[in-house]
Parts: sequence; structure tokens; C-alpha cells
Amino acid sequence: MPYEDTSTRDRIDPVTLSIALDDLLPAQRVVGVDSGNFMGYPSMFLSVPDEDGFCFTQAYQSIGLGLATAIGAALARPDRLPVAALGDGGALMGAADLDTVRRLGLPMVVVVYNDDAYGAEVHHFGPDGHPLDTVEFPPTDIAAVARGYGFEAVTVRTRADLKAVADWVAGPRSAPLLIDAKVVRDRGAWWLEEAFRGH
Repeated sequence: MPYEDTSTRDRIDPVTLSIALDDLLPAQRVVGVDSGNFMGYPSMFLSVPDEDGFCFTQAYQSIGLGLATAIGAALARPDRLPVAALGDGGALMGAADLDTVRRLGLPMVVVVYNDDAYGAEVHHFGPDGHPLDTVEFPPTDIAAVARGYGFEAVTVRTRADLKAVADWVAGPRSAPLLIDAKVVRDRGAWWLEEAFRGH
């Protein structure tokens, strides 16, 4: 379906990012999605081959479980490329498991939809004038954090930055890949607007 690409020179639209990744990553994949404002984008735009290709951690609306879920899926389906889709808040909560990915030698792709905030809280409470100082963060170089754990990593602000992802997919995939995607942050996700309507 058509959509308005709101990408800027500094931040990529999460729909644009997700569609591009869907085209770049191998079709035989298992996708683990964390919870948060971002979660509709990988859930809707990263296709999976069957019902065994999608793992979702939303049961208790807790963030920070997506990376561990994707690790479990990777071990259960070693024949598929594991893809963890995380928000920046959840990624930093589960950052210790980046070491688990590296130690296990998993050829995983970790996609961080980085809006420098707990985006769901920003878009839920911000419109009513609540203070957001505890849910907005200074910019964090999550790609650098991942490199410290032994990952290959790329910061994505535009579609052109995704060439590094294509290069990684082409091989040899000797280290896992983290994509620190600086996504637009001026509005909540469509599913979040619907979920919060009337609250």
C-alpha cells in the first residue's frame, strides 16, 4: 500500500527501513520482535516463510525481551537467518545478550529502531503535556556498543546506508550484524495511535 515516506537527511522512516530490509535479507528467516512503539513495522513489513518464522514477546507488554527471544528462535531454527527487531530502549535493556549472540556464533541480524526514547511513552503522554524527561534519552551510539561485543555494525540514517547490510548478507557473515537505525520520531506508529485512542 502507498505511504508517505517521512525520511529526512538524518532519520529514516521506519516503513522505508523495514521494506528495504525485507528486500535485502534472505527470505528463509525467523524474526523475533520486541515490544514498543516500533513493533508494528517489523511485524507488518518483514515477511516470514511460515508460522514458525515469527516470535513475539508481547504477553506482559514488557520491553527488553526481544533479543533473548530471537536467540532462542535462532537455536531452534539454525537453518534460517535469525532477525531480532528491537527498539533502542529494549535493546539497551537486553544489551548483555549481545555477548550471548557472539559467543554462540549466531549469524544474527539485530535491527534497532532507534528514536532516542521510550517511544510509546513519548507518544502516549506527550500530547497531554506530561513531562518526558525520563523517557527521552541523549543520542546513544548503539552501533559502537555492538562493535564492543564483537558485532559488525552500521548506523543507518538513509537508504544509502543500507549498502553495508547488503555487503554483510553477501558473506561471509563471520560476525553478527547490528543495524542502529536512526528512525523518525515526530509521530507515534499507526497501531499505537489506534491503541491509545480514548485512553
